[in-house]
Amino acid sequence: MTDKQTESTGERLVPEVQHGELVHAEHLARYLVAAPLAAGKRVLDVACGEGYGTDMLARAGATHAVGVDIDAPAIARAQSRYAGDFRCGEITQLPFGDGEFDLVVSFETIEHVADAEGALAEMTRVLAPDGALMISTPNTHEYLVDNDFHEREFSHEEFVALLEQRFPAVRLLYQHNWTLSAILDEAAFAEGDESRTLELDVHKTVSLQPGRELYTVALCGEVGEAALRQVAVAAATDEAHSLARRLVDCEETASKWHTEYKKAEDAAKLWHDTYKEEEQRAEEARASARQMATSLSWRLTKPLRLPAKLRERRGR
Repeated sequence: MTDKQTESTGERLVPEVQHGELVHAEHLARYLVAAPLAAGKRVLDVACGEGYGTDMLARAGATHAVGVDIDAPAIARAQSRYAGDFRCGEITQLPFGDGEFDLVVSFETIEHVADAEGALAEMTRVLAPDGALMISTPNTHEYLVDNDFHEREFSHEEFVALLEQRFPAVRLLYQHNWTLSAILDEAAFAEGDESRTLELDVHKTVSLQPGRELYTVALCGEVGEAALRQVAVAAATDEAHSLARRLVDCEETASKWHTEYKKAEDAAKLWHDTYKEEEQRAEEARASARQMATSLSWRLTKPLRLPAKLRERRGR
């Protein structure tokens, strides 16, 4: 059972709750790209959340890895699970001195901050002069999920422009989600440890241009020609199956309501036709009455109708 504190709200990844989901694979992929850059470095993980990513960077060989997050309960859970250094702090007021870190990572964070420029300035402040920042954010043109925790979303172009204001060198990677069909041997098929790499030949059937990525990932700073790892993390199929079942249920419900709508539409047409017929009969009756009231015979018999009206009034 997951306690109330570790329930998923959509603001951060909770690995034990969302293990195997696509969002879990998305987060792991970013840290797997960053991990080789952490070896021998002083590393800061900004908005570390539950601490799993900071732990990955520490295990990748960082001389010192620190995770910082504004959420005190998340920091407490990270401290209880991992041996790393975890502290509370705000991204616009990081509790560190100038130039303390060789590598700062901040994944899916800057869109949560109203003052994105101030947050970027603060992360730059704690970087060593030859340090690097690895940062990512959703591409608002492709990220179609409404997220109440996002203060400001960036397009590909806006994000790159923001980074280039502070860094003369910005290298881009493009994170996107693909549907994958893999043929594996028994050992690879049974593998479930995300830290282990599968030896695969990966082929793509769709071409996308920069700006169409779901998440823009950037490595900022003078990092030379460091090789950036290209990573793919496969999620479980349960989520896709669940979505497929929901789609089938929605289609069945839509079909049912369409049938009911057609029945109601046919009934409405029947009643409309009946109304029009009755309206036509009423108009014909009114026309006959007007014709009779102007006829010679009606005028000639008027004196005969007056006594009957008088008797009717007296009877009241």
